[in-house]
Amino acid sequence: MNSMNHHIQPILKLLFLSSLILHPSSFARADGGAMRLRERIGGYQITVFTAPTPFRAGPVDVSVLVQDAATGEVVPEALVTVTLKAPDAKYVLENAATTEAATNKLFRAAEFQLPESGWWNVAVVVDGPHGPARVWFGVQADEPLPRWLDLWPWFSWPALVIALFGVHRVLVRRMAPPGSRNAGAACDRPVAFVGRRASV
Repeated sequence: MNSMNHHIQPILKLLFLSSLILHPSSFARADGGAMRLRERIGGYQITVFTAPTPFRAGPVDVSVLVQDAATGEVVPEALVTVTLKAPDAKYVLENAATTEAATNKLFRAAEFQLPESGWWNVAVVVDGPHGPARVWFGVQADEPLPRWLDLWPWFSWPALVIALFGVHRVLVRRMAPPGSRNAGAACDRPVAFVGRRASV
């Protein structure tokens, strides 16, 4: 049984890696990322994170943790709004940060499609039992990832399936009883036919 587990573990690891390859968003976005601000204001302790890291144009996430400044407890009734603004006001993006959009329900998350790289001003407004509070910071967004990096998982998955099949075949051979392996090898060898030359 231990030998079987030893052989199955590599397959499980490959399946896990394949789930990340086929679903890269599962690790590209998470509640957290780079912490941009941690400030005590208006009775709140407000902590803001951005993802991805490094921050870049394209799909981005702003996660906010709102705590009571005195007790450190999360403030569940707080309403949070996040605004992203380009310095020239060419773009102004605003979304409510909600627990529904967050993986960790202690956070509130707002998702945006950042149209271009450059400097962005981020404002977070909190409205809760201690009244309204506002914090802000600036963040530099890098150029978006090349398009092919978004598409490569869909082209690479057939090779992954073939590799998993090959690993499965190898493990099946290793776990087979020695006698059955020898029999299979004998069946695989070509059969030589020996006969007498007919006389004329």
